[in-house]
Amino acid sequence: MVYHIHPQNPQKRVMDEVARGISQGKIYIIPTDTVYAFVTTLENKKAIEKLYSLKEIPATKPLSLYCKDFSQASEYIRLEDNRIFRWMKANLPGPYTLVFSAARSMPQYTLSKQKTVGIRIVDHPVVQELNQRLQFPLIGSSVMTEEEYITNPDDLEELYDKKVDGILNCGIIVEELSTILDVREYPPVLIRQGKGQIESV
Repeated sequence: MVYHIHPQNPQKRVMDEVARGISQGKIYIIPTDTVYAFVTTLENKKAIEKLYSLKEIPATKPLSLYCKDFSQASEYIRLEDNRIFRWMKANLPGPYTLVFSAARSMPQYTLSKQKTVGIRIVDHPVVQELNQRLQFPLIGSSVMTEEEYITNPDDLEELYDKKVDGILNCGIIVEELSTILDVREYPPVLIRQGKGQIESV
């Protein structure tokens, strides 16, 4: 099912319906501040296994947590240096994925061998509205083929309409990936330069 969503003022009725679906373990494709992403709830192992299958990647590949704020993120990470927290307060929400050591509260079925977790606090109304309605963080990963990220909702519908529980169409997104930083130590290590600037890290 395709939902046509206003990118800045997403319809409350649709957000309520999608949040209920996610809490039940359904999988949706939603827009973020970088690209479109598959998402589901952190607390449903079968849904996460299906997400891996949709992505056609092994379960050893890490997914990202989409948290609503610093307080929620702190439940799932081990923060080694308060300078990272200060940087987060100054720069998030925004187009960054921060790699932390995972706290014991992270479900084992979500962890890579390195026991890390990627945290995103996304600057997009759809993600923020869903996060406000959910008890647990979203978990997900960007939508892409072997060659490229899929940023056109028409292509998403053609490829995934029968495979996911819903697609939230906010129009074509200009492909800009998140900047990935490994923040397990200070100073952080740049893994991928993306949309987010890093001069202030």
